Amino acid sequence: MIYLVTDSTAYLSREEASALGVLMAPMAYIRDGKEAFQEGFAGDWLPQREEILGNYSTAQAQASAFSYLFERIKAQGHQALCLTISSRLSGTYLNALKAAEEAGDGVRVVDSRTTAGAMYLMLKAAREMLDAGSNLKECFDAMKAMRKRTHTIFTIQDMEPLRRSGRLGFMRSSVSTLLNLRPLLALSDGSVVSHSLARGKQDVQRLMAQEVTGSPPEVIVQHCGGEDSALALADKLRGQGKNVSVRKIGIVLAIHLGVPVLSVAWVSPEEGASS
Repeated sequence: MIYLVTDSTAYLSREEASALGVLMAPMAYIRDGKEAFQEGFAGDWLPQREEILGNYSTAQAQASAFSYLFERIKAQGHQALCLTISSRLSGTYLNALKAAEEAGDGVRVVDSRTTAGAMYLMLKAAREMLDAGSNLKECFDAMKAMRKRTHTIFTIQDMEPLRRSGRLGFMRSSVSTLLNLRPLLALSDGSVVSHSLARGKQDVQRLMAQEVTGSPPEVIVQHCGGEDSALALADKLRGQGKNVSVRKIGIVLAIHLGVPVLSVAWVSPEEGASS
């Protein structure tokens, strides 16, 4: 059997992880520089109004966590395909790669160049391939190709958490408040880049929806806070004939992005594939 391994920013529920045969290495978050916690499954944390995420920091999933999973899998005679958050957002990929090198043959690691909803879609596609009989190398190669077809666009209310995290290049800090303009950002080859500007919530939803072109098998609308906006965007996409799932973003990404955050993610079909 080939197990899938990922980090907690895929935001799988326990039921999804079980159904997909996915084992998870947790990211960590630290409150006030003192108390450390492990990020769990989707829904284990919900934002609270009184919670000040500026008091939190995060830590990548550790090599020891991946080593433990890989050793368990290999001890049972199985193999592992691991997908991690983009190496341009976290050191998690390098930790997983180190653990895989120590584990030896039968373990492959893919830098997804994405996170959250798009990484969840990659995990689903990997499981479908494996269930259809693909071997480890075939699935590894397919995931490396698929990451080029992933798309994530998101919007945040305050640029400061993302700027403070060091994962964003130069951008005017005033854009989210000036004239009610809201920044739309994107993941491009694993890095956060500026996409466009929207004027108010309705324009955010319009611009996000119009970016999802073609016939992707599934579109993920993901949020942390601002559930009404997420549901409205999902309805708009369904009105365009899209198959949409609404999911939640957990605390580690929320610390870096602030609350509320709204995103849309999808994977473009391969060229020549039937829609």
